[in-house]
Amino acid sequence: MIRTLSVASFLLIAACTPAAVKNSEIADTASEIVWPGPPQQARIRYLYSLREPSDIGIRPGLLKRFVRIFAGKEGQGMLRPYAVVADDEMIAIVDPGLRLLHLYLLKESKYEVIRDAGGEDFESPVGVSLGEDTIYVADSVAGKVFVFDRQGKYRKTIEGLMRPTGIAFHTASRRLYVTDTVENKIVVFDDTGTRLSEFGSRGLAIGEFNFPTTLALHGDTLFVNDTLNYRVQAFALDGSSVSSFGEIGDGSGQFALSKGLGADMQGHVYVADALTNHVQIFDKEGRFLLSFGGMGGGAGQFRLPAGVYVFNNTIFIADSQNSRVQVFQYLGGGV
Repeated sequence: MIRTLSVASFLLIAACTPAAVKNSEIADTASEIVWPGPPQQARIRYLYSLREPSDIGIRPGLLKRFVRIFAGKEGQGMLRPYAVVADDEMIAIVDPGLRLLHLYLLKESKYEVIRDAGGEDFESPVGVSLGEDTIYVADSVAGKVFVFDRQGKYRKTIEGLMRPTGIAFHTASRRLYVTDTVENKIVVFDDTGTRLSEFGSRGLAIGEFNFPTTLALHGDTLFVNDTLNYRVQAFALDGSSVSSFGEIGDGSGQFALSKGLGADMQGHVYVADALTNHVQIFDKEGRFLLSFGGMGGGAGQFRLPAGVYVFNNTIFIADSQNSRVQVFQYLGGGV
């Protein structure tokens, strides 16, 4: 049973949504976009779409605006956002189409673009995660994970990977989990970048993978998108198998081409499917609960959704072919 959120929890969610978003950009009660639709009780609500800094009230200073207008770059937004991560201080989005990291510093009301790591240009940034004082970016073509501080200053590079894609930092253990897709394994590093362990190999059995991609953490459980086995696997932090759910198909509880993976405060697992253009929600035991989205370019619709991240029940979806990140809210209630 899923519990209804308390008033305090609702206010916490609202506080974590960028305060500068205009009221007109958030669906009002008369026209809000929700799933499921009436007369059923709504569980998911569309909030707003993010394409460029002004969508959340961040505007460059006068000098930067002059330079952008003069250079013909005013209004440049996203091209192909692929993964997103957020907390109450920032929203970070990797964009392999533009080969850069979009960094929205919410408290400072600043927007930064990171295109390189210590002078090495990004080639295909596809994964991003946040540590307490760090930003991690996985570049699948370079075969590296780049590490920055919270202001976007380059710190170091983690090497020794073939094709890193999904990435997740576990704050309590200070461990960084990275999917090496072509190697069909998960590699574990400490916060200094030292390689500690790895688990997985190619196969169909539980604990084996077929081109795994994105990762999500909930407590001490690591969820792995085992993409071409058409399932999600759950592991303990030491790599021991916990559970698995999903199968091939385009129906409820099935995956056609799963991409993004996220988990909320209650342990619900969110899976974005790029072919069906829906996000499916499962409970922590892997039982299907609800889906939302659909094909299109309107609010709440997707074209090849990719990354998923959930922070305090605010859901961020990288809507890659619509060149935006869409933001939703989990409203609570039983399913």
